[in-house]
Amino acid sequence: MAREILRSLFDEPISSEELLVDRENEIRFLNMVCSLQPKGTYGVCGETGIGKTTVLNFLNPDRGIRIYLRLTEKESKEVIIGDMLYKLAKEVEEFDHDKISKLAKEARKFVVEERSIGSSLKAGVNVFVNGGITKTTSYTRKFNVYQAYDFMDRLLDVLLKEYGRLVLLIDELDKEKKEDVLMILDSLKSIFDKEGLITIISLPFAIYREYARDRLRWNESGNLENILKDTIFLEPLEDEQIQEMILRRLKKYPDFFDNDALYEISRYSDGNPRDALWISQQIVLDNLDKDRITGNTAVKTIKKVVRRHFKDMWELTEIQESVLKVVAQERGNKSALVKKLEERGIKRQTAYTYINRLKENGLIIERNGVLKIVGKMYYLIED
Repeated sequence: MAREILRSLFDEPISSEELLVDRENEIRFLNMVCSLQPKGTYGVCGETGIGKTTVLNFLNPDRGIRIYLRLTEKESKEVIIGDMLYKLAKEVEEFDHDKISKLAKEARKFVVEERSIGSSLKAGVNVFVNGGITKTTSYTRKFNVYQAYDFMDRLLDVLLKEYGRLVLLIDELDKEKKEDVLMILDSLKSIFDKEGLITIISLPFAIYREYARDRLRWNESGNLENILKDTIFLEPLEDEQIQEMILRRLKKYPDFFDNDALYEISRYSDGNPRDALWISQQIVLDNLDKDRITGNTAVKTIKKVVRRHFKDMWELTEIQESVLKVVAQERGNKSALVKKLEERGIKRQTAYTYINRLKENGLIIERNGVLKIVGKMYYLIED
């Protein structure tokens, strides 16, 4: 039983509608974009583990073709561009179309050779002696990104000419720094600006914030508006939705976690599906002798796991811990919590300062105007 349960709780993108929880609106919107918009680059944003890849899995255009690229090589901008070209070429090289197949094979060969030559030159070292002093020099050769752009441009052109419409899904770019992602997107802007080409890319949360600020500027455009036509932000799930997600995965064992255990899992996760699945697995592994997990059992394991993994990450002062405990017990908006802290002898300005700092450090989060302590910290400070 434990093996089956752990497999059901394994963290991986889903493709079955039976397991999908509360992403229908975002998927419906992006599918409309794929079907109706003439062209453009769009972003899917959200924190790591929130379900961006799952959303991409459910995008199915009703015309044209869909190509999904999962990037893996990320040492630099040039390497990412090369990886993108390689993955695109690999996806289409077996198409039943001589021109597409031939060009794709040339592009893939180009990437492999460029990476091989660059690695060889980088590893090559020349040693010489001059006046009794030994010196070494190494040679490096940068990836020919301009030729990569040319290959990608031509590949997209022939695909669009043959199929009329192309939905290009690019995943895993959300793991990179915001500045690096913006540089890559800006360099690809003209290549992706083709009639019939819809490009949807998973992006870091920070880009959504910047895009939203650009849109709100009066009579002024930011750089992101020149790159992205729109972005979709995936909100964290509600506690009830996290519990529903776990229950859908454990269809064969619906009573394995009792209601209290499901609540503790959702409290820990703060609406992040990946965190919920991870802590659920930890609870199962820590209690292999049990046929059912109660709330008390879940709390014991979560406290043990949190202290093992996170205790040394946060060293709290006495006043920080006091503020966190009030937020954990009371919740509410900032003004209401400051009033509670004043009742406990903390000065008003000091309370505001500490709340703001703890928010900046990610120990307090705000959702719909309500402040709450992050789940991991709750179990760390709970008596």
